[in-house]
Amino acid sequence: MAAVRRSLARAAPAPSSQAGFVLGLALLAGLILSAGSFTALNLALASHQAQAAEHRRRQAEDGLANLGQLLAQTLVGHRPEELNQASLSPQLLSQGLPGGWQLASLQWQASQPADLGVASLQVTLSGPRGEQRQGVVTFGRSPQDGLITSLRQEGA
Repeated sequence: MAAVRRSLARAAPAPSSQAGFVLGLALLAGLILSAGSFTALNLALASHQAQAAEHRRRQAEDGLANLGQLLAQTLVGHRPEELNQASLSPQLLSQGLPGGWQLASLQWQASQPADLGVASLQVTLSGPRGEQRQGVVTFGRSPQDGLITSLRQEGA
């Protein structure tokens, strides 16, 4: 017991010049930890945004490919001029496009004189967040009568 009283008696209060040192050190450590967690949070957010943008890009590419395949099924045996945006059924578009994406425009591109066996359709999709994605769907075309015969390449 006497030893405990002696150790308590020896613990003298800190001089007034060192009284605020621990508080300042604790505040500094808190600021450093907060800055570190803020940086980690920013990195996580940037990573998430990049992944979301990549997901939307892949969704649009899949939509262009699906739409190209559905258009080919619809167009085989028809002339390219028979297809326009108004002639597409909403059911066809809902099957071919991923959720939230809409068909913004369809535009046939002029064929090169050297390759009359090809018909190219430029497709523009608009996304749920205002982004747009364009692709060209290429169809095989009969040089004799101009009818679409097959899908050559979808999207991208």
